[in-house]
Amino acid sequence: MKKAILIHYFIICLSSILLCQSNSDSLVKFAELRFHTDFEENVIKTYKQKSTDTIKVFLGIDESMNTNEAKMFSNQYYNVFKAINNKKIDTKSTAKKIKIVYPIVHDYFLKKYSTDDYFPSVFKTGAYNCVTASALYAMVFDKLKIPYKVMASPEHAYLIGNPGESSIVIETTNPNFEKAIFTGEYKQQYVNYLRSSKLISESEYKNKSTAEIFEEKFNEVKEVSFDNLIGIQYYNKALSKFQNNEYDIAYILCQKAYFFFPDLQVKTLLNGSLLFVVQNCKFDKVSDIDYLSQLSRFESINQDLIVGVFNNVLNYYLQYTDKDNYCDSLFQRLIPQIKNKSEIEEISFNYYWRMSQRFFPKQKSEYYILNALKIKGNHKDANSMLAAFLYNKFSSIYEPNAILDTIQKLEPKIRYDQASNVLKDYRRIAWLKLAEAMYKDNKPIQGDKYLLQFESDCPAPVENMLVGHTIESTYRSISVYYYYKNQKAKAKSYIEKALKYVPNSILIKSATYED
Repeated sequence: MKKAILIHYFIICLSSILLCQSNSDSLVKFAELRFHTDFEENVIKTYKQKSTDTIKVFLGIDESMNTNEAKMFSNQYYNVFKAINNKKIDTKSTAKKIKIVYPIVHDYFLKKYSTDDYFPSVFKTGAYNCVTASALYAMVFDKLKIPYKVMASPEHAYLIGNPGESSIVIETTNPNFEKAIFTGEYKQQYVNYLRSSKLISESEYKNKSTAEIFEEKFNEVKEVSFDNLIGIQYYNKALSKFQNNEYDIAYILCQKAYFFFPDLQVKTLLNGSLLFVVQNCKFDKVSDIDYLSQLSRFESINQDLIVGVFNNVLNYYLQYTDKDNYCDSLFQRLIPQIKNKSEIEEISFNYYWRMSQRFFPKQKSEYYILNALKIKGNHKDANSMLAAFLYNKFSSIYEPNAILDTIQKLEPKIRYDQASNVLKDYRRIAWLKLAEAMYKDNKPIQGDKYLLQFESDCPAPVENMLVGHTIESTYRSISVYYYYKNQKAKAKSYIEKALKYVPNSILIKSATYED
């Protein structure tokens, strides 16, 4: 793969960030999610089906997590309710419940604010951050049937307990919380997208700095769901991996992030990490081509990139004599996953065209050339190759009826003049050979039927040398036939007919007969 091309499109991608889409946009399919442990896979699949085991689905982000450890942490979690129940909160107002529950949970679990830790750390070391603490309080509130809303931005998350006039902000943020750092280039690209999508007015664009607009819009806090918190946790870890140039891991994490939280920022990271995965991928497994199909789902990705990468992969493996089947497997796996009709056509044409070149002039190339021409019937080089292939094919068919049978099978598949003319030439050659064969078998009436077919179809003079040589052979042979029948005038007439088709034929001119 050419790195420069992919980096170019990465820049384009970031400047063309798309609006948030739901899981129904198919950017991430559940079946495509990859998991670092069996535990993570099981808890996410279970959660997807039942929306239970909320603790375990948050614990699954830890690569070292196992069933026994998860059970131990779950027991710790449920123990906190003993302390809460001792306060006999059932009869209290929602506001009082929150004021009682908040410090109990905080003192029981939350010891140290840490931006780099994830949910399991709450139980292991007491380390927490706004996302993990918000998830913890959301779980507790759910169990106690305390109403709440989850509020989040890419940089922060918190709960609002008892939403309404008497709402209470459940804020766990450390005053020393450090913001993620974004480059000036990224900020400008993000603002450009907002402008082009009319998400900000021209007045706002002109009167505010890029930094101001970015801070306002990027960090806008909005209501999200509990499921979104799962995604935010994965997003934070994916972002960390991306910044460490661990793009393959970042992508795997970001897929799960987007599945649970299909947000604009998550989508941007998903796109960016996937581009770098494709850039660095050797495509040495057939399943690796899935990365390319997944990349094609992004509206911001130019078709030329998808087609270009596949062509590069194809060209690379076709260097080797034993990779033909592998290339076919890549193609067969990729095409059903591509939705864009234009992309399908371009990828398919290039595949069939390259494979036809790979096998030319062997019989196997016919399948690929014909399929290429189904897509681009007017492709000049493909038509020239088909014509060359047909000439080669017919040159090894000597029996005239076999020639006609082959023509009959091929004719419906061929639509353009260059290859069609080859069929015309060989049909004429077949008729001439059949006519000559009938005369040699002393069946002149049958021979004349074939000759009449030829003469009705073929204008004089002929340009094709193969047809010309066959004319010389056939008409001279028939002339000789009548000469030895002592029908010299008729013999001479066939020489005259032949000269209309091949006026410069030395062979025909040499066949002169005296009256």
